[in-house]
Amino acid sequence: MDGPRAREPRPAPAGGDAHPASARAASRPPDAVPADPRHGSATLTPHLLRHLVLVAAGRGCDLGPALERVGLCGSDLELVGRRISYRQASSVIRAAIRELDDPGLGLAVARRQRATSWGLVGFALLASPTLRDALALGLRHHGAGGSMLDYRLRPVPGGTAVLAAPRFSDSLRAFLLEEAFGSIVALARDALGPCFAPRAVSVRHSRPAYGARYEQWFACPVAFGAREDRLDFPDAWLDHPLPGADAYALAQTVRLLDAARARDRRDQDLVEEVEVAVARSLPRVPTLARQALARGMSERTLRRRLAAHGTTYQALVDSVRLVRAEELITTGDLPFPQVAARLGFGDTRALRRAVARWFGTSPSALRRSPAAPVTSGGPAGTPPCTPSR
Repeated sequence: MDGPRAREPRPAPAGGDAHPASARAASRPPDAVPADPRHGSATLTPHLLRHLVLVAAGRGCDLGPALERVGLCGSDLELVGRRISYRQASSVIRAAIRELDDPGLGLAVARRQRATSWGLVGFALLASPTLRDALALGLRHHGAGGSMLDYRLRPVPGGTAVLAAPRFSDSLRAFLLEEAFGSIVALARDALGPCFAPRAVSVRHSRPAYGARYEQWFACPVAFGAREDRLDFPDAWLDHPLPGADAYALAQTVRLLDAARARDRRDQDLVEEVEVAVARSLPRVPTLARQALARGMSERTLRRRLAAHGTTYQALVDSVRLVRAEELITTGDLPFPQVAARLGFGDTRALRRAVARWFGTSPSALRRSPAAPVTSGGPAGTPPCTPSR
């Protein structure tokens, strides 16, 4: 599989001078969301949220309001080609954990998944010759399954380990690991039968109160407080033939997946280039025409390419401003008129309106909060959704 993509260095605030640090910056939780514009980019398929909503509904909990707060509705999660942001997904996940009062929700979401739940990736896994082949293919195309983590494979004595790493430092890491490792095991059992079990599971976080659920689901030794997050598979299972292996079906499916992956990679690279250009240009925002010219294309082509990725130029500009606003407001004492100026707003009224839209509060209240809000909106510019009746 491909490793995590190299990140651009964070742009310095406009004007080149760093804003003054405050005591809030020193006390900010280490898992607070970083000011990275891509945190607000619509790059994830809604696979995980779709299953989260189903699990919540089965417990009598409607996550519709949580979806609406980030500009989504239930029908969005069923749209082929729909993309959501990490910010949107994490906000809904936190709301679900809070409303269901279940910190172990990640395992519950994992347990209900089947190979077909992953669409083309799932069919390709079932058609693979062995579990080893299926694992390599699945990790190569994990983006198509809406993963919020990055993965790599490492050979270990007597087997292979899947190592997971958070895309952003985040307090949801335990949930995401439980869902990721748990769903990999669910898919393996879907292909090989309920007797399958990994050799070992290791996670960096300490043993939670619901730690027994780990042993029950994985049916193998589980190490908490480990040095890395990993799922170990023994060679005996990795080389086990899959009953649904079909070379022709696999070739067809992989061809479709590779084409979609190349297209998504090309579009995502473009989105990130535009976001970084905007971040470096603040407080002045380049026009769409200037962005298109810098990339050797017409405005119409750039607009079409962004639309194909589920976003618009204005949404990207707002996304960059959102994360910069969060950084300037919550980690410094810069006066609000200067914050507005650095973001390219004409006055503090425009700043207040934007902060209310993004975070549901005022700049003053946001600054007083000990950490960034956990239910902030999705990519700025995303219109609120009216649920279909």
